[in-house]
Amino acid sequence: MRRGLFFALFLLGLALGQVFPERAIPFEGKTLSGEPFQLAALLEKGPVFLNFWASHCPPCLIEGPEIGRIYARYRDRVQFVAVDVQDDPRMARFRVREWGWTFPVVIDYYADVARAYRVRYLPTSFFIAQDGRVVAVHAGLLILRDPEGRVAKDFLTPNLKRLLEAP
Repeated sequence: MRRGLFFALFLLGLALGQVFPERAIPFEGKTLSGEPFQLAALLEKGPVFLNFWASHCPPCLIEGPEIGRIYARYRDRVQFVAVDVQDDPRMARFRVREWGWTFPVVIDYYADVARAYRVRYLPTSFFIAQDGRVVAVHAGLLILRDPEGRVAKDFLTPNLKRLLEAP
């Protein structure tokens, strides 16, 4: 019963639409490794892929390794950053190591950054042009696979290409 209610509310949220910011919202924080982080400084280096996730989020556990593989291909052209929302930093560090993420992962223990970006569901990803414009947003898994493990739908690669083509 509860799962059915949750699913119905999820679909209702999708039907009502989600309004995301049109421009990047600057934020600062600490990474899982204890380093200071500023989105503005990262944007100075190039376009940004911003992913909101948590280690207790089942879709995020599916998506994490996919992001790691894509990062290896795009790391020279797109800046990656992840925001770990309301999570146990120990579990987040475990997942980050497991997936081979070497980009910054910012701790958002109280979901302040997620709220500022109007994130309702995890995972949610933003594709931000170097000038701060939000070029695309995707709520949900970025790469869907069929039962045989083949890519059935890829939302990540086309949006990264769109980000790179943005003026």
